[in-house]
Amino acid sequence: MRMRLIVFVVVGLFACTRPCVGETLRMSYAGTSGYNVPFWVSYEAGLFKKYGLSSELLLISGGSTNIQGLLANEIQFVNAGATPAIQAIMQDAEVVMIASYYNFMPYSFVVNSNIRSATELKGKRLAITRLGGITEFAAKLAFEKLGIGPKDMTLIQAGPDAQRIAAVQSGAVAAAILAPPGLFAATSLGLKNLADLGELDVKYPMGVMIATRSYVVQHRDTVKRFLMALIEGVNLYIHDRDLSIRVMQKYTRLSDPAVLTKSHDYFVKNTNLIPLNDPTAVRNALPEKLTNRKLEEFYDNSSIQELLAEGFVDKLTKK
Repeated sequence: MRMRLIVFVVVGLFACTRPCVGETLRMSYAGTSGYNVPFWVSYEAGLFKKYGLSSELLLISGGSTNIQGLLANEIQFVNAGATPAIQAIMQDAEVVMIASYYNFMPYSFVVNSNIRSATELKGKRLAITRLGGITEFAAKLAFEKLGIGPKDMTLIQAGPDAQRIAAVQSGAVAAAILAPPGLFAATSLGLKNLADLGELDVKYPMGVMIATRSYVVQHRDTVKRFLMALIEGVNLYIHDRDLSIRVMQKYTRLSDPAVLTKSHDYFVKNTNLIPLNDPTAVRNALPEKLTNRKLEEFYDNSSIQELLAEGFVDKLTKK
């Protein structure tokens, strides 16, 4: 009897190195900016299911809140910019960036049409998604470009794109940080793009997939199958424009075809089929005081490198 019990325990441990039958992976994204679309396409096209993963996709506004869910094991994978992951790692949290398919800063500083110059912004309010996330980092870059101090404006947590646009329109805030398609929707409504951070051509990890290091180690097979679905989804996003625009419309709730098409064309040209973390982009995302830290503390490309060595990407591109 004792021997049978030991066998059952060993078998049980082996079985749970991948999600047990019926277990649902919970995946989240931090906002409705256009760099999320490849992730949404992967989900909507049923690719996670194709690779044997039952999954649930959640919108949780703000990168830091997503990281909290990750650390509590309420979520297994997070799609966000690099800022919240880096901040968590700086505080010794065991999160790691496992993939990044978009590595440029796409945000702009949008104001109401009655704002003529940056000097008029002093003492006013700026809408971001949430403190501690990528839109706060983008705001700091915009302040530098506009020549105003970070204390000249009050940052307001206003949630997803639609809410930030509405806040600027109503006058509740003077400005908002937006990326396409929200950026193009805002300018089509008469709001003004005062500073385009995309013009800075700054490499920065945006379409980042984040997990905990322990999950990557303990569920290696699941992580690789997750990345297989993501890579195929990025490939589909790049090559099936109509599908990508339909998915973007569903998740952003924007209906203007011109805005959606312009947003797709904006992002697709710099989207990487093989979503390896870019060391230059990661280094740019680090605060100056951390530039001497080893980059390997922040990202792990090993799962994707294994897929490359196994020929997965070659087979996919041949299809």
